[in-house]
Parts: sequence; C-alpha cells; structure tokens
Amino acid sequence: MWYNIIMMKSDKNIFSDHQLNELTKEQLVSLCRILQDKNTEYENQFAFLTEQINLLKNHRFGRSSEKNSSIEGQTSLFFNEAEAVAASMQSEDDYEETEVKAYKRKKTKGKKEMDLSKFPVVRIEHKLSDEERYCEKCGKFLKEVTTEVTKKLRFVPAHFEVEEHVTSVYACTDSTCGNMKRAPQDPALLKGSIATASLVAAVMNGKYVNGMPLYRQEAEFKRNGLELDRNRMSYWIVRCTELYLSLLFEELKKQFLACQYKQADETKVRVLHEDGRKATTDSYMWVYRTGELCSTPPVILYIYEQTRGGYHPRNFLGDSTGYLTTDGYQAYHSLEDKFTVTGCMSHCRRKFIDCLKALPEKQHKGTIAFEAKKRIAMLYQIEDILKEKSSEERYEERLRQSKPILDAFFEWLEPMKSQSDSNSLIGKAIRYALNQRKYLEGYLLDGNIPIDNNASERAVKPFVMHRKAWLFCNTPNGADASGIIYSIVETAKANGLHPYNYLTHLLENIPKHMSDTNLNFLQELLPWSASLPYKCRVKNV
Repeated sequence: MWYNIIMMKSDKNIFSDHQLNELTKEQLVSLCRILQDKNTEYENQFAFLTEQINLLKNHRFGRSSEKNSSIEGQTSLFFNEAEAVAASMQSEDDYEETEVKAYKRKKTKGKKEMDLSKFPVVRIEHKLSDEERYCEKCGKFLKEVTTEVTKKLRFVPAHFEVEEHVTSVYACTDSTCGNMKRAPQDPALLKGSIATASLVAAVMNGKYVNGMPLYRQEAEFKRNGLELDRNRMSYWIVRCTELYLSLLFEELKKQFLACQYKQADETKVRVLHEDGRKATTDSYMWVYRTGELCSTPPVILYIYEQTRGGYHPRNFLGDSTGYLTTDGYQAYHSLEDKFTVTGCMSHCRRKFIDCLKALPEKQHKGTIAFEAKKRIAMLYQIEDILKEKSSEERYEERLRQSKPILDAFFEWLEPMKSQSDSNSLIGKAIRYALNQRKYLEGYLLDGNIPIDNNASERAVKPFVMHRKAWLFCNTPNGADASGIIYSIVETAKANGLHPYNYLTHLLENIPKHMSDTNLNFLQELLPWSASLPYKCRVKNV
C-alpha cells in the first residue's frame, strides 16, 4: 500500500514536511530508491531525446557522407561551386598548384588541351581578301607562309528531322499477268505512329537516365517547335517496353538467375492508380544485381511489387541458389533454405556513425562508436588492398587478416550488450552488430562475396534521385515498364555502354525479328555482346 502511495505522490510531488516526518526509515529508503529509479529513467529519456534531436539535425543540415573528417567551409563551397572555382582562376590555363586551406589538400594541375579528336570538325578559315593581300610598306602581293590552328568546342542543340518514307510499287509489264511488287522497308516501331527508335530512345533517356519527367520534356519539345504531349510519350514508353524491351529483360533475368553471386535491396515507389489501394499507399521497387566481385558481366534488375513481403524475392529468385548479399531485412534471411545469406558491413558501420553524428565532434574520440568505426575501417582497408587480387587469393587473405579483426571486434562488443541502454543509439548499434554477426562474417566464406551491399545501394540511387523529380508512377503498367527500362539502362551503364545509343540500337533491331520463331537474336543485343556497334560504347575522354 505504501509503495502505491509513494509512487502516486512522488509523481505529483505533493508530500508535505509533516507527511515525510511520519514515514518510517524503511519507507524513506523505499522512497529514495523509487526516486532514484525515476531519476535514472528521466536521465535515459533525456539522453535518448537529445540523441534523436542531434541526429535529426545532422540528417537535415549535416553532410550525408559517413566520413568523420571535418571540412570547414565545405557547405558554402558546395552551393557556390562554379563561383568558387572561377574566383580562383585568372584565366583558363591558370591551374597553378596552390594550397586550399578549406580542403587541406592541393589542387591538381589541369591540362588546357582536351582530347577533341573523337568529335567531328567544322573547319573555319580566316583569310585576307585579294584586296587586303598587298603590303602596306612596299605595295607587293603577300603570300601565305604558314597557318595558326586553334580549337574550340561548339555545342549543337538537338534538332528534329522528318523521315519521309516513299515506297515504290511495281507492276508486271504483261497486262495479262497483273502481278505487283512493293519495295521492302523495315517494320514500323509503332503502327500508324510518328515515333521512331531515335525519338522514343530520347524520351526514355531523358526520363530514366537524366531524371527529366515527361512534363518537362513536353515543355522542352514545345520550345523547339514540336507539340508532343506527355500522354503520347507515356504510351510510347509503355508500348515499346511491352513489345520489345521486355524480351531483352527476360534474357537479362536468365543471365542473373544463372549467376551464383547475387545482391538485393528495395526502395519505395508510389503508384497512383492501383485497384483496391489508396494513392498514398507505398509500393516497392526491388533491385537485384549480380555480385560486384564475381567475373560475370554485371546485370541489374528492377522489379515492381505492391508490397515489401518476403514472398516477392522468393518468387522472383525461383529455384536459383548460391550466395545472396543483403542488408538486415528479415525477408532476405527467410531465403536461407536456398541461399547462403551474407550481410552488409556498411549498414553495421552506419549505426555507429549515427552515434557519432548525435555528439559534438570534439567528444567523438574515446567513445565506443569511434572505436568501432576504427575497427571496421581496418576491414575496409584490407578490402582495398585485395581489390585487384583473384577470388582465391582474396579468400585466403581474408581468413589470415580480416577474420582475427572480426573475431576481436565481436568479442569486444559482447560484454557491452548488457551494459548499454537498449533504446540508445549505441545500444542499438551494439545489438545490431551482435545479432547480425553470422551474416556480417559471411563474406569470409568465398572470395567473390563482397563485404557490403553498397553495389545494390548504388543501383538504387539513380531511381531514388529520379523519383524526387517525377514523384510517382501513374499505373502498375507504367511502374512495370519503368522497372524494365531502368534494368536495361543501368545494366548498359554498368557494362560501359552509352544508354541512348544502346536504346536506339535495340528499338531499331528488335522489331525486325518479331516474326522469328526463336529469340536467339537477343544474344547479339545483350550489353556485353561483341556484336554491338562501336557507337553504343562510351567514348572515354
């Protein structure tokens, strides 16, 4: 009874001096213990809220980089990059090696002459007229003795050309025969449409490579004198994807499933018109890619699904087996009956970095998070050294160098699990690392397994950045088409191809084979095919 009274009154702080004098020694001791517990609870709550506020402020105003180095004046340089660089240069060839204190490093000496040999040349000659070629001193005719050549780079804006197809029809000269013959031509991309491979590829490239929504492209086309509305462009994208690009996507999927090393991630996408779902309901774009370190050509696939349920990766991956590198999401761990699931050290490191972000930088050294970050950095330094090694050498060196560091890291964290507040950032970081230990150590099993899932996160990034511009997909069909196009352009980029030229090549060639009984022709159109024309490959500067 006294315990209930003390709890009620201690919360309301209504004990009078007379009431306190009436309490026995045991009751006073109980009251002190209760008040100490309440004080500890409030201190933990205050520390938790302080961490959350500092972390949110860092997410809102701080740098997104996980590096812990401090760079004074970096924010202003990011926002005024052009002005800052221009102010430091007196002329275009003023690239003298000077120390920049804000960065604490030296600017590299640039080269004025760029390699312009890969671009077409428009020769512009500057000559004197016949009347001007007389000497002002003696009046004799001047002869040309040499030329001076300077090169400048011109930008030619996009322009449109109308393809006018004139098909000749022939008739037999024998009037009794009546036979007629039409000159052959390539099948139309879309029957009855003005769309060509180059135009549709440009629209796709604008949205899925450069992140330009269709309404912005519509405005740009209008400024160039072409009335091309976004509904028509959207129809072109979806229809060409369904008819042609989906065939190549299925071939890429086969190549991906055959690879023993896989990585996966997922991100949100909003679809406005889905049956039985509100427009504000989140759907998901699942991203799968071949292992970053394996020798097979990179394949990156984007699959639209309505939910984040674990049955989606199970259905997509089917009967394939091997190694699967992911973050700590439980849906992937449910695939351990088919895959050896390995974890992401980058996610583990991020938990400790969040702890540092919640503290003033001068308090970082000496903390558990700072020490954990240093230990994980040692693992990444080893990976940098082994980057160019074979998978066998990488496997052996990881066991020799990385395994002792990992074992010591988890043994060091183990006693701290019970000592830290489970609701604090450091408590969550410690528990995440220890709970994920089996998966974080997984990369030691094979030299082709990456230490983290950063490759998948990099594959997600273009989609996330573009999503900020176009915000949502209109229909599930549009989301499916977007996934297929992202798969093709990102796989093309990963294989060193020019996305626009590659899309144009696909849309020019796949329609020619639509009547074929087999799809063997797709092998020559895969992003790593040696049969692709040179124009599809990125021209290195």
